[in-house]
Amino acid sequence: MPVKQEEKGSFFGKGFFIVSVLGVLGLGVYYGYYKTQTPVVQKMPVVAVDVERVVLKDVYPKSSFVAKIEAQDKVGLRARVQGFLQERLFKEGDIVTKGQPLFVIEPVNFEATVREAEANVAKARAAVKNTKAQYERAQTLYKTKDVSESKLDTEEAAYTSAQASLGQAEAKLDLAKKDLEYTTITAPMDGKIGESVYSVGELIGPSSGVLAEVVAINPIDAVFSVSENEMLILQKNFKESSSIKVRFVTSDGVIYPQEGKIDFVDITLDEAMNTLKIKASFPNPDNKLISGQYGRVLLESQSPVREVVIPMKAVQQDMLGSYVYVVNAENRVEKQDVIRGAELEGFNVVITSGLKAGDIVVTEGFQKIAPQMLVNPVFSNKGE
Repeated sequence: MPVKQEEKGSFFGKGFFIVSVLGVLGLGVYYGYYKTQTPVVQKMPVVAVDVERVVLKDVYPKSSFVAKIEAQDKVGLRARVQGFLQERLFKEGDIVTKGQPLFVIEPVNFEATVREAEANVAKARAAVKNTKAQYERAQTLYKTKDVSESKLDTEEAAYTSAQASLGQAEAKLDLAKKDLEYTTITAPMDGKIGESVYSVGELIGPSSGVLAEVVAINPIDAVFSVSENEMLILQKNFKESSSIKVRFVTSDGVIYPQEGKIDFVDITLDEAMNTLKIKASFPNPDNKLISGQYGRVLLESQSPVREVVIPMKAVQQDMLGSYVYVVNAENRVEKQDVIRGAELEGFNVVITSGLKAGDIVVTEGFQKIAPQMLVNPVFSNKGE
């Protein structure tokens, strides 16, 4: 059956109304869902961190190196002649002085040799005296033609031979006296004598080796080595220094009371270790420093150097080295690699590279910051 016109219009009007209602409801549901699912963006508060402004300070450069005490001189005592050891005139470990008798080799045979050599010298001198008189008499007679020229030559040759024999006898006497002198072995220098290898009664001689050692103890050296990089730092820190204070610290941390001085710097680097040997000499009147002892040598310049100094707590460390956090002009954090220098009193440290005067470094609050993060710097420097 055909639909009437009035019913058709009414049908389409109701459909439009229903679609409109559904659209409004859909928009409402979507809007509600959007509101529940979209996060609310809130402005995060700016973190406050403690900072300090980098300044230059007068620093007296210091360096410390492991050192070993060594005697400036060490002499092994040896016998120059052979014989039985008759006396030992010291106690092991004694302090000895130059020329002090230490060992005596039985001298009887050497004294006899000296007496024999003296007798030969006397005999040779008598021969010289006699041949000289004969030669002078021949010269006088030759002038009066009472002796021939050949006789004069013979007397001259005898006189010359007697003089040569006297020279030989005197030389042998000198050697005999020297051998007798060598029977007493004396200290070659002031120092301390060590253990004696031989006992009284033993046969000793030039082939016996070292009888005992004498080491010089005053002054005494502290020997240390510096790497090539450390050498360059020393040259930088001490090149304008009017003087350098040199101290020695024993292994238990006690500072030796006597100051030393640098008295030797090697002229070449050791090729194997790439280090330079340096010696510092220290007075040692009480024998407190012993050869073979280990400790540290401290070098301190007496002239100040202007350096970048920051609190040690500002320096962080990772596998790549040392770094600090710097706050830039926009109050944002930046990571800055640095090279540390000497550590100073008051828990401060010298920065040799990476910072300049005026930079702002973070000193506390590292757990709250990250690179490029905006922060509120709170200065701990007085006057900021």
